[in-house]
Amino acid sequence: SFLYIFKLKNKNKSKMARSGNALYSLIWIILLIFIAWPIAGFCAAWWVFFLPFEGVHNIFKQVTEFLEKIMSWPRDVGTAIINGSKSFPSPF
Repeated sequence: SFLYIFKLKNKNKSKMARSGNALYSLIWIILLIFIAWPIAGFCAAWWVFFLPFEGVHNIFKQVTEFLEKIMSWPRDVGTAIINGSKSFPSPF
C-alpha cells in the first residue's frame, strides 16, 4: 500500500525531474525571460514590418527568414528548460 503509492509518485515525476540538471534549467529560464523573449519580441515587430515587402525583392525574404529564426528561439530555450540540457540553445 505505502510502497505502491511511493512507486506511483516516483513514476509520475516530471520530465525535468527525471532527466537533466535543474541548475541548467534555471539558467535557461533566466535566459528566456531576460534575453530570448525581449529579442524575439523586437524581431517580431520588424518581421511584421518587412513581411509585406517579400514580393518586392529577395533581400526582404531573406531578412524575414532570419527574423523567423530569431523569433522561434524561445521555443528552443523552452525545450532546453524541460530537458535540463547542458548545451546552449542557439537561435541559429
